[in-house]
Amino acid sequence: MEFDLDEALKITNQALSLKVKRSLTDVEVIILKGTWQRQEYDEIAAKHQYATSYISQDVAPKLWKTLSEVFGEKVKKSNFKQVIERYGQEQTITKPSLAKIHNSAKIMPNNQESISTYPPQTELLTFERYVERSPLETTCYKTMLQPGSLVRIKASRLMGKTFLITKVLTLLAAQGYRTANLSFKLADRKTHLTDLDKFLRWLCINISRELNLPNHLNEYWDEEDMGSKVSCTTYFEDYLIPSGDSPLALCLDDVDLLFPHPEIYEDFFG
Repeated sequence: MEFDLDEALKITNQALSLKVKRSLTDVEVIILKGTWQRQEYDEIAAKHQYATSYISQDVAPKLWKTLSEVFGEKVKKSNFKQVIERYGQEQTITKPSLAKIHNSAKIMPNNQESISTYPPQTELLTFERYVERSPLETTCYKTMLQPGSLVRIKASRLMGKTFLITKVLTLLAAQGYRTANLSFKLADRKTHLTDLDKFLRWLCINISRELNLPNHLNEYWDEEDMGSKVSCTTYFEDYLIPSGDSPLALCLDDVDLLFPHPEIYEDFFG
């Protein structure tokens, strides 16, 4: 399929719908179309009768920030085409894969049959060239239904890791789980990945954001007396996890980005 503006907008709307439950606004579409055509912000603003400051200082920065969170990597005016195309190459709308997991993964932790209604298939993204590895997918899903479970997904690039966990999280959300999906690509390497305290604070704040919870970090953080690790654990155990009546499924993506930073990963994985 040819990657053009219409395809880019389609992929972006699908990703936004899945991640933040909304689609592009009219002015966001205008910015993407103008940027696609290599127009400057003042040209875009003049053409559509907007104030330049509204486009360049308000809508555009917020749009790139949202797309960075949705696509799991830094998005800006100069690279948004490549990011969307890369995302589209990994994921596209399809049906068979969902149906397969839907039909095979209906066992709840208490061995009762699930009667939950699954989300519409049009809301799920599926990898066009993804090769199902039965029963791996079903095992992953059923394991995630177990309280306190931990699943590690490891594979080479473009093998469908993000697709798999996205599908599993969507199915868990259909079962009433709270879900949070955070990519370590969003961390500032020079700031968050060189200091354990800053990294753990970044982690806690962004999981709060993923769960649409207020940031109460300062109420729980005591680096000097308790230490960063205990403060982080307390924030999760006393605030994030008990904040809802339903179980929490947390996905940490691109954790391999910590490996070049032993001052972080030795404590984080220890």
